[in-house]
Amino acid sequence: MPKRTKPETLDAEEFFSAKSQHGKATVKIDSINVPFTNLDKIYWPEEGYTKFDLLKYYYRISDTLLPYLKDRPLILKRYPNGIKGQMFYQHNLEDAPEFVDIYESIEGETGKTVHNPIANNLAALLYIVNLGTITQNPWFSRKQSIEKPDYFAFDLDPGDDATFEQVKIIALEVKKELDEIGLVGYPKTSGSSGIHIYVPIKNEVTYSNIVPFAKKIATRVAERNSKDATVRRMVRDRKGSQVYVDYLQNIEGKSLAAAYSVREKPHALVSAPLEWKEITKKLTLEQFTIVTMPSRLRKKGDLFADVLKQRQSLKAAMGRL
Repeated sequence: MPKRTKPETLDAEEFFSAKSQHGKATVKIDSINVPFTNLDKIYWPEEGYTKFDLLKYYYRISDTLLPYLKDRPLILKRYPNGIKGQMFYQHNLEDAPEFVDIYESIEGETGKTVHNPIANNLAALLYIVNLGTITQNPWFSRKQSIEKPDYFAFDLDPGDDATFEQVKIIALEVKKELDEIGLVGYPKTSGSSGIHIYVPIKNEVTYSNIVPFAKKIATRVAERNSKDATVRRMVRDRKGSQVYVDYLQNIEGKSLAAAYSVREKPHALVSAPLEWKEITKKLTLEQFTIVTMPSRLRKKGDLFADVLKQRQSLKAAMGRL
């Protein structure tokens, strides 16, 4: 009997319905042929998750994720050999195929043009993931108004000796500060060791306006909770038992892991949107992985949806602060 060969181009739904895939393949994604390579390469050695498992996760949750990436330049953090392999950052993607949108910016020091990739469609997202980009790190602003973000955020990052219980306490303290000035924040796990709190705003102010404003809020949190929180940037100036309330991620060009992004951590943790009432002693980071997130999304829906819909006035909040 003659040996069966794979067709030149595979159907996406059939391809991703398989439990595993090997080698390489070309898959039709919304009429676009996308090449995938090293599909059976192990990305998470302890769990045995492969590059295909990562691609399959992003394929399954793409309808929810893509709106958070739309028109936002991405910073690629590539792990071509999995989480135990060498990592490198890539800002400039010069040889991207036509279906990957590009935002061109000028590098300040060299004056060179940088081709920042944007995942405006599923084919682009999966192409970028195939490069070894485990986490999707979009800018806080869109290319149409690149200097004016439509949300800002706090990254609650625990020191070496701090606990996730402290992170949860400080997250609720940030909520109190936001409540006092009439702003609504939306929490999610970082997928690493902390919690992110996003505050959607009208894109009427620049990053340079937002950073000092966010610093004031972070400083108030740290002053009111000096045992558990700090705003000291330098690691050597912090206590290992404190949570760093990082407001500097709001500098133009910086980024955080998008909601629903997989992280380069054991168990393939995911950055999971939360309800505030979930931030209790029962909450753990290990609850949210590439295995559990699709079913949680079906059950809870998109808890982060208002981050894209709500537009709060930062100018009014600045006046209250």
